[in-house]
Amino acid sequence: MEAECEAVGLPFRRPARIPNTRRALETAAYVRQEAPDAFPALDRSLFDAHFVDGRFLGDQEVLDELVAAAGADPLEVRRAVDAGEMAEGVDSSMIVAREIGIDGTPTWLIDGRTLVPGVHPRDHYRTVVGDPPPVSRT
Repeated sequence: MEAECEAVGLPFRRPARIPNTRRALETAAYVRQEAPDAFPALDRSLFDAHFVDGRFLGDQEVLDELVAAAGADPLEVRRAVDAGEMAEGVDSSMIVAREIGIDGTPTWLIDGRTLVPGVHPRDHYRTVVGDPPPVSRT
């Protein structure tokens, strides 16, 4: 992963520990549903916090900070997650993922029919999906 990120100029730091991300998943699911304008910023900040800044996503205060910075109400999000409001939705999405053969992350579902588990060199993805179409400059 480090080499691929470096090749395209993306910052990446291998996490020192892997958290249980269930709470982060439920947090993101709530924001996506209830504060959709804030979701893109939260989605990106969760990635950056874990893979760039080395922050621990198992820490509720980190999640609260990221939610607030994205523009959602961290107290409301925490209340909903604590109450279990997003548990069923996250469980359902995990069941669907398993049913189509996803058993880890990252896994790429391409065109709704091809699964590519893990991270691979860019050439592997070209083999699976082909070269991107040329960019028109007209």
